[in-house]
Amino acid sequence: MKQHQATLTKLRVSRWVYGGAFLIPLIIMCLAFWHLKLTPFGHRNLLFSDMGAQYVPILEYLRTTILHGQFHLFSLSLGTGSGIVPLLTYYVLSPFNLLIFLFPATHITTALSWIIILKVSTIGLTMAIFLRHAFLRTGWSLLLFSTAFSLCGFVAMYFYDMMWLDALIWLPLVALGLHRIINQHHFGLYTVSLTFTILSNYYMGYMTCLFSVLYFIYLTVEHQPTPTPFRTVIRIHWPAIRQFIIGSLLAGGMTMVVLIPTAKGMLLTGKSNVFYQNYLPTPLFGPEVLAQFGPGGTTYASHLYHTPTIFMGTLLFLLLIVYFVSPRILAVEKKRSMWLLIAMGLSLWVTLLNTAWHMFQQPAGFPFRNAYFFTFLAITTAYRAWQTHPAQTMNDPQKFLALVWGAGLLTVGFLSAHVFPKLYFKADPSLNNTLYLHSQPDFHLLWIALGLLLLNTMLLFISEWRPIRIGAMGLLLAAELGGNYLVANRNIEFGSQTAFTTYYQRDRALLDQVAASKSKENLHRVEFLHAQISRAYVGAYNHYNDPLLYNYPGVSSYSSTLVEQARVFQHDLGYFSPNVRRISPQGYTHLTDTLLGVKYRLNAYKQQQITPLSAYAGLGFAVPAKLANVQLDDQQALTNQVKILDALGAKPNTLADAKILNVHTQRATAADQRHIPAGAKHASTDKHPRYLQTVTLRVGATGLLHAYSPRNNIIYSSLEVNGKKARPLTNADGYRYVIDLGQHSRGTVLKVSYVTDRPNDGYHNQFMTLDQALYKALAKRLRQQTLSFKSDSGVSWLSGTVRGTAQRDLLYVSIPDTPGWSATVNGRPVKIKSVMHAQSLIPVVKNYKGMIGVPLQRGNNHVVLKYRTPGLRLGAVISLACFAVFLLLWFSGEWMRPLSSKHAAKK
Repeated sequence: MKQHQATLTKLRVSRWVYGGAFLIPLIIMCLAFWHLKLTPFGHRNLLFSDMGAQYVPILEYLRTTILHGQFHLFSLSLGTGSGIVPLLTYYVLSPFNLLIFLFPATHITTALSWIIILKVSTIGLTMAIFLRHAFLRTGWSLLLFSTAFSLCGFVAMYFYDMMWLDALIWLPLVALGLHRIINQHHFGLYTVSLTFTILSNYYMGYMTCLFSVLYFIYLTVEHQPTPTPFRTVIRIHWPAIRQFIIGSLLAGGMTMVVLIPTAKGMLLTGKSNVFYQNYLPTPLFGPEVLAQFGPGGTTYASHLYHTPTIFMGTLLFLLLIVYFVSPRILAVEKKRSMWLLIAMGLSLWVTLLNTAWHMFQQPAGFPFRNAYFFTFLAITTAYRAWQTHPAQTMNDPQKFLALVWGAGLLTVGFLSAHVFPKLYFKADPSLNNTLYLHSQPDFHLLWIALGLLLLNTMLLFISEWRPIRIGAMGLLLAAELGGNYLVANRNIEFGSQTAFTTYYQRDRALLDQVAASKSKENLHRVEFLHAQISRAYVGAYNHYNDPLLYNYPGVSSYSSTLVEQARVFQHDLGYFSPNVRRISPQGYTHLTDTLLGVKYRLNAYKQQQITPLSAYAGLGFAVPAKLANVQLDDQQALTNQVKILDALGAKPNTLADAKILNVHTQRATAADQRHIPAGAKHASTDKHPRYLQTVTLRVGATGLLHAYSPRNNIIYSSLEVNGKKARPLTNADGYRYVIDLGQHSRGTVLKVSYVTDRPNDGYHNQFMTLDQALYKALAKRLRQQTLSFKSDSGVSWLSGTVRGTAQRDLLYVSIPDTPGWSATVNGRPVKIKSVMHAQSLIPVVKNYKGMIGVPLQRGNNHVVLKYRTPGLRLGAVISLACFAVFLLLWFSGEWMRPLSSKHAAKK
């Protein structure tokens, strides 16, 4: 009876502990958001970095399209068009995202705040479940460790990349599932939790798979009291190994519905490029990493590159050391735990291993995304040390040794942080080493870390374990974790919730005037670079994902799933693209408006906010077949446009050269450089000073004058035309794109000036005008054979009619020729022909397909284009089959077997 009452008491304590594990991080996060004045506790919101540029637009797009019945697996709001499955699997499949449907568009940022708070709280809950069941211990002290994991350095630094937080929620359950495989030979929990990890975010799921192999190996060895030959370990644990293999394969199989189409989609991105430097066995950091065990080691200012964020609280750092000092822990156990931590540490330290953990691509910003695995193992090890009751089992010299080791490691870390990064930078002044140098913590934080270490040592080694002392530890740890979270948020330029609500509604109303997001017969794109929503952002906002935010077909995009083929095509036409994840609407000409089907150009800051474009000829139109053979060359945007005009049958000099009358070069003064942002890519040094170059030219035609720098020598932020500033809205310094110098008449003499550090290359800069009258005539001829869509056309199913002639027997459709599209003409299948080919020289030399082309017959043609996500059907079949096998094995092996055992026991 007493034993039964004791069991009930423990069960009740466990329930309260689970509640505390969830509520304590919830309270800390709410207090932190209140202190930062973030919605729903203030007037500021999370419109910064990836949250403002990607998550808000992407999730709002998902919310809007689903609620309005416009959701498709292909979207024209992603650049010039892309399959959406990779975007969904990378950003939005977390079940927490269902909360967005409870909020209106103007308060999507509030929904994201609650999603983050609830995710962090759930991390604490699952960690408590793991510690409770893996070590068969309960009690209030468990909350110290669950809270430490929920607000560890990784969470404090990367909470706004909230897609990664789900992996931390599922990791403790995956680890608990591995314990169950070893102890009970049940793979159900492991398989289910790993499946949900991969489904929530395949990128972090991949890392969790690697961790599972590493941790499973550790668990099999851990159960041997003495060193055992490898073959013997395999023989003893073969049933568990078999369960692990089966469970892993089933988890992988059940996620094929997202993995196969995502893999096919990601192979179309620029992330498939390989750089040999990422596969070298070189170190990524030195002993300065030890400073990260102290609070305040990283801030948002260093988010692009910094030391691994392994902070977990000073108390747990001390307990980690206690584990290796305590006499209660066998030497063989210490050795195995040390090798596990070393193996995980090497995955952070060695470039080759770190690249492998990041799906064989080094991260572009936000480095060491696998750091939380090390933190998890360190916290688990610290919890083992806690179970030994170090205050009672360690003598005074051992306690002093733990304190000395802790103080010594922290001191070495902070001293190294101000020595080694300088040496790295001196040896190789690369971008990453520059960022790393400036990411190191202030030295004065060492004294705070040592003070916290001493205080926690005094609390830890008091022999009487009274609740008040554990409570004091908890308050100290909560303050430390909360303080570290606030320090990590230093320098963040939060957005304004009031401004977001106001300007979102205004921009939405303007777009509604051109039916930008409504289903319609005549599909068209909109260019809206000058939206007012940028006023809601305190930091720079470049409008890449406005088409997603407002759900309209645009020409820009920013995501890790951007199709490289489409990006390169636009870049070869002159659009601004700083890297493989971004394509901007900057760099347009009237010809690109025609080629991309742009019907309206909006500018919320002009008196005439809506400009209908005479260059619009439809989203598809008949063209001469020779357009398909045009090869676009990288870094030759205006030359490429001359080729296209010739293939379209435009008259000579439709794109006319401006005559260069004079080029004057002089040393740039401070006044000449006053508009150049600090840290511009074109650096000024004594060896490479800057010059002011002024080009005097005569315009060759009436129309828009454009400039292009094939050798990339113009610092755009210094650009002036006749003494007036002409800098672009987005900072494009260091990149090539077609510049709009305004409308001018033929014969006008202009002076174009800019700062450069390579004046000799300025003689290769191109200045050309698109003749307005000649091009209007060309656009009018193209509109005569436009593709007229039927009313039932959507996005992934397009149906329409177009007239073909002997001179124009190819239908050009302004959608990238990517896998998944099929076409029929008059009911008969036809092979899609790529119209134009694009070329990239940076980051690698490669040729790509262009836009969709459909062969036409003479007369009227009924054309149907259908899109099916490549690999989705195959993935769904495999997932369903594996799910059926899992249910069968689980029912027979984990559900029926306990019943059979009970029945046998009764007999």
